[in-house]
Amino acid sequence: MIRLIIKNLLRNKRRAFLTWSGVAVSLFLLASLAVVYSAMGEAYRGADTSPRLMVRRSVGLTMPLPERYGDRIRQVPGVVACSTMLWAGGYWKEPQNTFAAFGIDPENVFKVVNVERIPPDQLAAFQSERTAAVAGREVANRFGWKIGDRITLLNSSFGKPVDFTLRGIYSGGPEDQFYFHYDYWNETRGRPNLTGLFWVRVEKPEIASRVGQAIDAMFRNTEFETKTESEGTFLLGFISMLGNVRALVVIIGLAVTFAILLIVANTMAMSIRERIPEAAILRTLGFRSRQIIELFVGESVALTLLGAAVGVGGAKILYDSLAMTKLGPMIWTDLRMRPAGLAFCVGLSLLIGLAASGWSAWRAARAPIADALRSSG
Repeated sequence: MIRLIIKNLLRNKRRAFLTWSGVAVSLFLLASLAVVYSAMGEAYRGADTSPRLMVRRSVGLTMPLPERYGDRIRQVPGVVACSTMLWAGGYWKEPQNTFAAFGIDPENVFKVVNVERIPPDQLAAFQSERTAAVAGREVANRFGWKIGDRITLLNSSFGKPVDFTLRGIYSGGPEDQFYFHYDYWNETRGRPNLTGLFWVRVEKPEIASRVGQAIDAMFRNTEFETKTESEGTFLLGFISMLGNVRALVVIIGLAVTFAILLIVANTMAMSIRERIPEAAILRTLGFRSRQIIELFVGESVALTLLGAAVGVGGAKILYDSLAMTKLGPMIWTDLRMRPAGLAFCVGLSLLIGLAASGWSAWRAARAPIADALRSSG
């Protein structure tokens, strides 16, 4: 039966190739959508296994917290380091040259991130100079910045153009960010003593939840209640700000699935209709209707599974090799083909193969032999 299925598939090589190609491309797109969908539903887990927490205002990400909260957070058992994190916004030279600029605590930020990620001499220079800044390698390479460059931040929360001297370039973690002294911003703004959130590092993953609950309990029933989240969950929250993107992905995925079904169903209907007399001859030779159905459905399933092998397999190889970890600025995630997504796409291709040929195969196998022999396709 398998040899017969293969021979029939290759009977019209051009039709088989075009159908297979269409299925492969469609399933590649479907697999890509599955990658994005799963990435949007799971918090990013970076290479740094030591957990970090983000403490923000409970009523919303854009609402500030008192800077004094940092001292109290550092007293919570299990907290290793804590830094302010104030979004400054702005751009360099041209409005399209935007990047994530944060006012941080220079003495603590690289205890939160990892001090090994910046040379000690650069870290010391950054900490000792009030107008100094450090940049992630990604943003520094993007703009061609070098140590010692003067960088002017325009249209930021400083309220005026502000000059910084680049004293360090760090690697690892969020390399698309730019850090400056929070105290510099605070003094420039007349000491409002407010920050956007706190970046916290805890001793080990097992206590992260307990530490987060302790921090939130400490500020409960105050004017500035907090919400503490893991870094991955916090970054995942940026996706929700884009709207219901996952629903859009599902809608597009359904459209792609329907398109694959039409492609295969049309091909198999044409093929089966042309071979109705052959099916009748096979039945006169002793083949049962069930075997005729298995033959036609097997061709359809083989076609879709071959397309899945190329389309879905290609998507897995591509996304796993690229190892992409970003959907956009400040939206970190894990863009790779997970086993569940792989199984879903392959299983769906199997169902499409069955659905696309089932009805046509049943009609061809159940038609009266005399009528089938007279059929001209």
